[in-house]
Amino acid sequence: MLIPLISYVLDRLPFGNSLKGITPAMLKDFMHKTRAPHWHEYAIRKRQWRRHACTACRWLYGVLPRDAAVFEPGCGSAANLLWLGQHGLRKLSGSDISPEALELGVQLAGSLHLPLEVWHDDALHPSRLPQQLDGILSVNWLYHIPGADLGDFLRRYRPALKPGGYLACDMVTRHYDHVPGNQWHSADRELPEEQRRPSEYTLRLDPDEVRQLAEEHDFRLVRSTCFVLSRPQRAVYLLRREA
Repeated sequence: MLIPLISYVLDRLPFGNSLKGITPAMLKDFMHKTRAPHWHEYAIRKRQWRRHACTACRWLYGVLPRDAAVFEPGCGSAANLLWLGQHGLRKLSGSDISPEALELGVQLAGSLHLPLEVWHDDALHPSRLPQQLDGILSVNWLYHIPGADLGDFLRRYRPALKPGGYLACDMVTRHYDHVPGNQWHSADRELPEEQRRPSEYTLRLDPDEVRQLAEEHDFRLVRSTCFVLSRPQRAVYLLRREA
């Protein structure tokens, strides 16, 4: 009982989740040079409070050898990959649909002297997918894509993993369906209804649904936790590819 309790608490604390060696001035300069979307500055500067991403990274790091090959579709500015790099992993790659965000990641990796390979691609329909991976990290993007389906994602990415490889991901739960105004974009709720955009959280699944989809696509659910106080509520999962 004590170990699960300690793990539960650690998943919710900010310690050890920051990126080291990135000064505010450096980040501001790189943001200006690359013209990366503004939210990447927050995602990097306040990374320790993005618990869904940090927990997925730490879980993946905890089960992989130091020579593991890790790929992150939808990596954005590669903050998660850089965190893994600062903790000793060296075979790191990622893709994203935003070339500006990718360039920001390249600039940061260069300043931190970390190996990083990234390329422009649509993570939902990748034209380039690495093989023989030890780990895949997928956080904070799939549930933002209209029409995205977790089952399709698992089917597409499973062959890229070695048997016994791990996939760490997060998902918005259906709890958000009961939040007033959940059908609208969270930034637009104070606007007149005719001016509001649809919600940015287009895919929502509860833990039992994620477990079932994992089993249907030959993954075993190793670990999960739900951040019940987050808005929207998110859960994090660690899946292992069966043989």
